[in-house]
Amino acid sequence: MLAKLQCWTRANPLMVLALAATAGILAAESGWLKFGEDTLMSCAALLLAAAFFWRRAWLLLPGCALVFAFIHEARTDETFRHPLRTVLLGADKPLQATIQGSLLPDFDTTADGRAHALCKARRIEISAAGAVIEQEATLLVRLPKGVRFPGAGVFELRGDVYLPRASSNPGAFDAQEYALRNGRVARFDAEGLHRIHGGGEALWCAFLEAAERCRRWISTQLTKDLEDDPETAAVIRAMALGVSAEADDEIEDAFRNSGTLHVFAVSGLHVGLLGLIALALMRQLGLRRGISLWMTVAVVFAYAFITGWRPSSARAALMVAVFMGAPLADRESSLQNSLGMAALLLLGADTHQLFMPGFQLSFVVLWLSVIGSVPLVQRLLPLTQLDPFLPPQLANWRQRASSHSRRWFVATLSVSTAAWIGSLPFILGHFQSVTPVAVIANCVLVPLSFLCLGATCLSLCAAALHLSGVQIIFNNVNWAMAKAMVASAAWFAGLPGASFHFKPNEVLANAPATWRVMELPHGAAANHLRIGKEHWLFDVGDETNFRRVLRPYLHSSGINVVTGVFLSHNDADHVGAVEKVIAEFDQPRLFCSTQEPGALDSSLSTLRRLADATNGGILRRLRVDERLALSGDSHFTAEARVLYPSQQVQNARGDDRAMVVMLHLGPWRVLWVSDAGWNAEKTLGSGSDDVRCDVLIRSQHELDREMSAEFLLKAAPRVIVCGSDARQAEVLLPDSLVQFTRQQNIPLLDTWSDGSIELRMTTDELQALGARSEKPVILKPRG
Repeated sequence: MLAKLQCWTRANPLMVLALAATAGILAAESGWLKFGEDTLMSCAALLLAAAFFWRRAWLLLPGCALVFAFIHEARTDETFRHPLRTVLLGADKPLQATIQGSLLPDFDTTADGRAHALCKARRIEISAAGAVIEQEATLLVRLPKGVRFPGAGVFELRGDVYLPRASSNPGAFDAQEYALRNGRVARFDAEGLHRIHGGGEALWCAFLEAAERCRRWISTQLTKDLEDDPETAAVIRAMALGVSAEADDEIEDAFRNSGTLHVFAVSGLHVGLLGLIALALMRQLGLRRGISLWMTVAVVFAYAFITGWRPSSARAALMVAVFMGAPLADRESSLQNSLGMAALLLLGADTHQLFMPGFQLSFVVLWLSVIGSVPLVQRLLPLTQLDPFLPPQLANWRQRASSHSRRWFVATLSVSTAAWIGSLPFILGHFQSVTPVAVIANCVLVPLSFLCLGATCLSLCAAALHLSGVQIIFNNVNWAMAKAMVASAAWFAGLPGASFHFKPNEVLANAPATWRVMELPHGAAANHLRIGKEHWLFDVGDETNFRRVLRPYLHSSGINVVTGVFLSHNDADHVGAVEKVIAEFDQPRLFCSTQEPGALDSSLSTLRRLADATNGGILRRLRVDERLALSGDSHFTAEARVLYPSQQVQNARGDDRAMVVMLHLGPWRVLWVSDAGWNAEKTLGSGSDDVRCDVLIRSQHELDREMSAEFLLKAAPRVIVCGSDARQAEVLLPDSLVQFTRQQNIPLLDTWSDGSIELRMTTDELQALGARSEKPVILKPRG
């Protein structure tokens, strides 16, 4: 074994150095190296000098590790430890600032249509903090309304600077860390700008604008004659150019759930396939090998730039260039050494790439595909051969075709299997997802992707030659291939057991019950209750928050089935995603109050659609005082009892009909009031129902800005948990509630300040802890 390892290291020195560089970066990231940057560089220089003069090759490994640790420390100083970030972390709101720097186009727009740009700021002045920062920083700028990218130059911009809000919801995308890993220190909302002088990043800016013009031209040409099917046209643009935002969410979900998302959006696969197509075309044209390789490298780099120089396409273009560089230098190509060289170059340019899932999957999957597919092919090779008693020269064309087909299938299946096994630890670690169907799905969709990309190339060639008729033919071939890919992905994703989610390190929590209050913006709400192995949702948010927050949270928690959903009232911010939950989490039972949907609710509203679709059969309406058992565990009983609204409540406004539920969870009483406002509080406060609770969970009524003191005194909560958003006056914490909790010395947790909040309940103790809180609130059962 040791001899094989030594042989492998001698054959693949660049891959070994890449592994050493990875170890150095991880050591620096984890804080294991307690040295300054100067010490790191000095030690690295000594080790590399010793390796050179004393001919000790093994010293290159620690030397390489320390070099990349130094690079990562320097990169971290430019991002995570940048002085601007330190100032903004101490502020609770955006700060007025004036910045000077050069602008680069960022071809994206915000929801309100404002254009984006990247600013390489060289001077940042923040008057409120008394700070003037002259260390260079890259900022994502939202330009003033109506202002398009003004062109290259050095500008002075005035506006608000702030950090993207860090996610506190488990499993959700963290925009702040993602921006920092991509080198963007903060965001800037510009109110005005003026040009100081020309210059700046003029050449790079012109290059990016030319790439954008090419992208628009390609997009127009590929969808010519496909105007009647915008859905498939969007899929073609996504696969050819990476413009996946235009494609239907359900189509993207089908590719994701079949384990073939890399086929749907521009990835290293597309760059590699394009390289094969370009190389084959060069050979057909009779070009010499060297010229063919150079032109292929040029084509893949051009494609990577046109598609926006995404990390995935940039990585693949560099891999292709390194792999094809060996023959150009009259050396034998080694895929493992090529991967090592590409990794060293990419990590040398930006060590943060190591922590991106795409980087990890690109290199590890390709590496293990090469290593693992060979033994699989060798084991399956007997299945591909002709009858051993039949001389090959006597085989007819059908037998030879069958043998070639089996050989192709075995090779494809082996690569797909090796890639799936290699990616499994990373997919589990990042997404808690397993897609066994991907092994077979990729055998179908990757060849279809190759045909689709080939049709794309031929269509663009015809467009460049002004052969409109030929172009339309290839566009329709592309359309047919795209339809076949979408149908195949949907079919594979729909197979039983095609995909599921679980946490590899998940052990059933010691707490018999946990309640999670999600942090959602703009007054939306979603809550998750786990009792043993049963999972219940109390409101689900709207579709956007479902995709960004609730679904990733449930998947990251290893949840595939939801038992039931309580829907407080017919408000899209609370129940808009219930149809998505039904489709993706095994059709849970749905519960709402007897007053839903309201008599005046639109026929397009969520609960009205659900009621009309099945004559109300899918919804179970709960009456006041009706009880529902949530778990069959006799050791920790769980029951829900509806307190409001009664059938006498006839309000057109949804918030005034919000369902109020008392949950008895073991020894604990949790009162969920959702958006219930003044009317509901007065009814409950003056009624005979026992509303005493240990925890009160609420969100904000649309209009009522005050809470009933009578209701709060009667409920006597020991902890109050609120959903809020300080960016909107309508969903701020009510002043009366804040004053009441201070007077009564009641802990108040709100999602804006404390982040996503978890309640952990045992028979002896209840802990309430926010993701941004330092210490939990601990309760003991009432005597």
